[in-house]
Amino acid sequence: MNNSLGNLFERLRPHWKAWRIVSFVVLAVLVGLNFVLHPHHPHFDFEYYPGSWGAFGLIVGFAMVVVMKKIVQPFIARGEDYYDRD
Repeated sequence: MNNSLGNLFERLRPHWKAWRIVSFVVLAVLVGLNFVLHPHHPHFDFEYYPGSWGAFGLIVGFAMVVVMKKIVQPFIARGEDYYDRD
């Protein structure tokens, strides 16, 4: 029973195209609702624009990937033969 989540994912794997379509539809509905529903009391000026937090998350996520790839990875990367050395 401790591998039930893995079994669930294995059963869902053949239907990955349908799950991708469902995910995109849910995201499209959420983006559409963002144009209809507005925050009652926005705390920041950019919150008046629809999708501002989504854009903020996308930009920060992309910046984190760039920082990790260009700055952090050279410090923590090991050579291909690191564990094969005597």
